[in-house]
Amino acid sequence: MVRPAPTFATLPSGLKLHYRVQGTPGAPWMVLLNGLLSDTTMWAGVLPGLTDRFRILTFDSRGQGKSDAPLEGPYPTALLASEAWELFRALKITQPWLIGLSNGSAMSLELLSTHPEAFPGAVLTSAMPHFDFALSLKAEHWAHCLEVGGPLMQFDAVAPFLWGDRFLEARHGVLRAYHQVVTGGDKPQHGNLHQIRGTQGWDIRDRLARIQAPVLLLSGAEDLLTPPWKCLETAKGIQGARFEVVPGIGHAYPVEEPKAFVARVRAFIPEARKGLADS
Repeated sequence: MVRPAPTFATLPSGLKLHYRVQGTPGAPWMVLLNGLLSDTTMWAGVLPGLTDRFRILTFDSRGQGKSDAPLEGPYPTALLASEAWELFRALKITQPWLIGLSNGSAMSLELLSTHPEAFPGAVLTSAMPHFDFALSLKAEHWAHCLEVGGPLMQFDAVAPFLWGDRFLEARHGVLRAYHQVVTGGDKPQHGNLHQIRGTQGWDIRDRLARIQAPVLLLSGAEDLLTPPWKCLETAKGIQGARFEVVPGIGHAYPVEEPKAFVARVRAFIPEARKGLADS
């Protein structure tokens, strides 16, 4: 099987973002927003369960994957969200469902609050409402590990916070190798560092009430990075939001249990549509 050639869009600023469109032509749009220090390949397990019903956009934010990584940094979360919006406009994507993980959920919250009528709904995993002091300490430690020891030292520092116990034990070697491919090799580290440090100070608590679309917030019971009690604060700030804790899952539900995650997405969307029609 021949892999499709990378596709790129140039934003008004001149920044080039790598993207890929898959799925069913004419179907509703869905956008999958990556977590920090990841790329579009993180959605590999999810895509087969969604492409039959949606046109799906996956893309790399600045500093990720094949997208540009400007030397100037850091890359604030709000900037990544605004560039995602510019990409949607460039590709003529309208009314997409948003599916986010971690920093991709933060970007989604930015989009949902800034353009409240532009999205029919969202499913967001590990969505904290602000980058608090404890998380800032962790992030700066991870950045320092990346600077002094490279991607593998950074992975060893962050892995216990990201994955559920059983998943990490079973897949540790694969996850470590994947992380090295995504963040290492001959890729310069400034993009990764700018991603990490761009999260510092992010806070959307005073804008959550602007969100009008139906939102399902999912949190892994074993998530030590963005634990359920912190994600619950996000749900409380969004009128009508649903909040669910998933047993046995860490920070990255779409990666740890992609089939179960897809099933929850596919069940929520018709529920959300019905709710909008009844309102």
